[in-house]
Amino acid sequence: MKDCLLTVCILRKQMGAIYMTTILLATILLAFWTAIGLQFTVEGSEIHTNRDPLLLGKPHLQIDKDKPFKIALMADLHYGENAWTDWGPQQDVNSNFVQDYIIDVERPDFVIYLGDQVTANNILAANSSKYWVQLMDPVTKRSIPHASVLGNHDDAFMEYDNSWFGPSGIPGLPADNVGYYHSTTREELTNVELAMETSLTQAGPKSLWPSMSNYVLPVSSQNSPGSVAVLLYFLDSGGGSYPELLSAAQIAWFKTTANSMNPSGRIPELIFFHIPTATHEKIGPKPNRKIYLPCVGSINLEAVAPQVQDRGIVEELTKRKSVKAVFSGHNHGLDWCCPHQSLWLCFARHTGYGGYGTWTRGSRILELVQEPNFGLKSWIRLETGEVAAAVNLV
Repeated sequence: MKDCLLTVCILRKQMGAIYMTTILLATILLAFWTAIGLQFTVEGSEIHTNRDPLLLGKPHLQIDKDKPFKIALMADLHYGENAWTDWGPQQDVNSNFVQDYIIDVERPDFVIYLGDQVTANNILAANSSKYWVQLMDPVTKRSIPHASVLGNHDDAFMEYDNSWFGPSGIPGLPADNVGYYHSTTREELTNVELAMETSLTQAGPKSLWPSMSNYVLPVSSQNSPGSVAVLLYFLDSGGGSYPELLSAAQIAWFKTTANSMNPSGRIPELIFFHIPTATHEKIGPKPNRKIYLPCVGSINLEAVAPQVQDRGIVEELTKRKSVKAVFSGHNHGLDWCCPHQSLWLCFARHTGYGGYGTWTRGSRILELVQEPNFGLKSWIRLETGEVAAAVNLV
């Protein structure tokens, strides 16, 4: 009898050890999942990941309980122009000053580069990624999280000046550094940014290549890092090395991704791509005319230059009541927002001193709040210190 009791005691101890080991392993696994950002939220029937494991060690976007979540859009910086002159490099310096000023005044939690970061068709260097590092210095030196979409100039082919074939020859860098034959590719530029500790940019699904910057970033709730407050979608509208458009495959990817991550549509969604659509052209104010309500803006000094083909991205977006606004760049002389059905179509503001136009530079600012209800305000912060075109988008 005593032997039996002893056996029971031993079994109990062994079972207890197994139980404690199981608890320990579960704790370790939970800590690992949290470290890589693989956190889950259940909202009714919705289960979605809070962060992509590819963003291991990257900044985490979350609305603060004590203040709104602020995003600054830096559009059409166009670094790298005319590097063989005094004028060109000075424009890049001026663009850095604009970014520095806007960041110091607005103190954004997140910065989005909205395309045409460089003017590749005017860059003689074999690798224009050095400009990518330069233009993002204002955010990297402040450790501000940032992300980008690609524009039509970022990997555009070199455009030659006829005068270069005269006696003076082609200007530029020493021969061993000159690469007129090759623009830095979308993939190469994206890889530069992926290596930055502060960057949340993703390459996107390979099935959508040559389109690259197609991805979604969640912003966590102020109440829980595992609950998503808003989803930010980034799309590559092409140009440069391939046509200026959002393909049918990209639209299908958006639809599938949105339905998977936000099936009930209860999470607000914001969309970012560089080149506007034919719908922008249709609903916006006539060029060079006054901007009347319900549109809101401060400059309307050119016609909308839409994508070369319209595959129906706006129509798809309007099917989702969760999509609140779409933000584009490309047109330097436009900064208006106009309502269209259940969402807003907005232009950013020409931020860089590169590219065409002499209008005052600035940045479109987005301010998000989660409680008591989701809210989205926007305005243009100008390099002169003024605030223009304030609007409530939600």
